Amino acid sequence: MKIKSLKLTNFRNWTDYKLDFSDVTILIGKNGVGKTNIMEAVWFLSAGKSWRTSRDSEAICWEKDLAILEAKAKNKKEYVINLAIQKNPTKTHPQPKILKINGTKKRLIDLLGQMPAVLFSPESIAILDGAPSLRRRFLDIMLSQTNHKYALSLLEFNKILKERNKLLLHIKNRRSKPDELDFWDTKLVDLSKKIIEARQSTIKFINQDLAKIYQNISGTKETLKLVYKESVEPEKFEELLVAVRDREIEQTSTLYGPHRDDFLILLDNRDITTFGSRGEYRSALLALKIGELEYLRSKIDEAPILLLDDIFSELDHDRRMHLAKIVEGQQTIITTTDLDHIEKNLREKAKIVEIK
Repeated sequence: MKIKSLKLTNFRNWTDYKLDFSDVTILIGKNGVGKTNIMEAVWFLSAGKSWRTSRDSEAICWEKDLAILEAKAKNKKEYVINLAIQKNPTKTHPQPKILKINGTKKRLIDLLGQMPAVLFSPESIAILDGAPSLRRRFLDIMLSQTNHKYALSLLEFNKILKERNKLLLHIKNRRSKPDELDFWDTKLVDLSKKIIEARQSTIKFINQDLAKIYQNISGTKETLKLVYKESVEPEKFEELLVAVRDREIEQTSTLYGPHRDDFLILLDNRDITTFGSRGEYRSALLALKIGELEYLRSKIDEAPILLLDDIFSELDHDRRMHLAKIVEGQQTIITTTDLDHIEKNLREKAKIVEIK
């Protein structure tokens, strides 16, 4: 899987920009010149969303109504992905995002898996110490890039969750009856089981080599593992929904399910967010990203694109060396403010693009 070129129109600070990629491409420039915006565009074409904002319209150039991202990619053959982001959808094109692959209009969900990628940025540390929603998002994006059934289940689950919460509000306001929840509860339980099982299976896969990966990076014998924390056991979910119905009506919110789940990162069976040092955090995050790479590789039978956004400056020499080894045989896009942060052997192999 490789991205051959990228063309941006009215995306962030780029009104008209084109870039051809090599196996390793290093984008160098001062802060604020738009290096991360290019990285964001590649991730947008991979995951269908930004990691920097929850509002797609914020990625459109100031005083413009439409941004277009276009990539030429190659798997067994070349193809073109075109994604338009609209600030003000019209009756003719009511969707905020319009996807075309080889000129044919597609559903947005069809973007997933077209250009699988792994993103490693300074913000990635939030996977370890941020809100549970960020860890769920980490799992959901990883799974959705390789499993369309999972992506569809997740999409349907979120729709049902929204409708169920709306119904809870109507029941509280005496505009609907409690037994109307039965229909939505059945669907919620069925989809929750599929989502939780897929997430647990992914955690199990990553755990197979995670301890060894961490030990190689840290030079210690400590073991790193992930533990999935479900808010409810799937086989007991239907029973629980009945038991907490009055409380959910009062709070007009669905209190249990995969939207409330989390996973722990344990170092020698202790929560790293409570006891971990700065170095242990960085080693754990690097190990987790390697685990993500290996998971995607196993599912798509090839290497995904690796996006390293200003991460080398965050790592010490030993961790930089580990990261440089990962880049071998892996299409990688790197941003940096200083080439001295990049290992010499990696610089010599790379296409270096100065961003001004």
